[in-house]
Amino acid sequence: MQEELSGIDTSPIEALKTLKDEHDVLDGRIKAMEEIKESVAAAVYVRVHADYATRLEALQAQSRPLKEQAREQYANLKRIVAKLEADHEAVKLDKQEVELRHQLGEFDKKEFERRVKAIDIQAAEKGELHLKAQELKTRFVASVHSESELETAAPAPAPPTKSPYSTDQLGAVGTAQLDQASVRAAIASRQASPPGPEMGTMVMPSMKAPPPPATSDATVMFRPARLVPQNPEAGKTTFSLSLKPMTLGSDARNDVRLSGPGVESKHAQINPTPQGFLLLDLETKTGTRVNNERIGERLLAHEDVVQIGAARFVFRSA
Repeated sequence: MQEELSGIDTSPIEALKTLKDEHDVLDGRIKAMEEIKESVAAAVYVRVHADYATRLEALQAQSRPLKEQAREQYANLKRIVAKLEADHEAVKLDKQEVELRHQLGEFDKKEFERRVKAIDIQAAEKGELHLKAQELKTRFVASVHSESELETAAPAPAPPTKSPYSTDQLGAVGTAQLDQASVRAAIASRQASPPGPEMGTMVMPSMKAPPPPATSDATVMFRPARLVPQNPEAGKTTFSLSLKPMTLGSDARNDVRLSGPGVESKHAQINPTPQGFLLLDLETKTGTRVNNERIGERLLAHEDVVQIGAARFVFRSA
């Protein structure tokens, strides 16, 4: 885990932080101009505002490839953090198990202390790594305006907004004053324009893909995958995923039967899709978690940690 953490490339976030600082300075100047625009000629306001807007677009263009690199590294970092948190929970359970066995007389005092010491050393090592990972995560988030920029792909660049006045027209303001009403209209039009790329989040309506023709000869390839138990609550059996949906819960009719607090009779289901295996929570009260995050549905990725009740599995694809 130490090697994986050391392998996270931080060079994109260093460059992004510099661009973000420059962006914030320009954004602050634009906001300051709004408060004093009535005290300057409208043509001057338009010229300066257009210059700042152009420089902001240039900064956004520079940041796009860096954000793509940062997203890849951030995804790896979140996976490492999730594994460390799962390991931390596993160590806590191991310690409780040793304490219980000692209370039941299985271990004498010497053996009990030896085992607890070994677990404490392991917990300290995992805790130190987790702290480093969280500090690195904080650095990633500080390089952008919102963590969502590191978790979702950037929207396609929008066409640049053109000013209704040419450079020559604005340059000639000193000798031929532009019509004040027209200039004010140009300002209002520019302010009402949709934000450029990465200045906001666009929510697209969901669309259902048309069903494939009944006579289609296309073949969809599924990569084999499996659920590997990670703690005693998950049992000792590794479950292979196939083209048939897999159900998980406390009912004996489930493909994966689990017990213990927080497990409902029909708790979750894993469905094969052309994109991979999709985990669905069946509207349970206690929820289903992936990498310590409660989900409604999630397309599983290699090394994701799936938790139902106290049972934890690692999803592994070939």
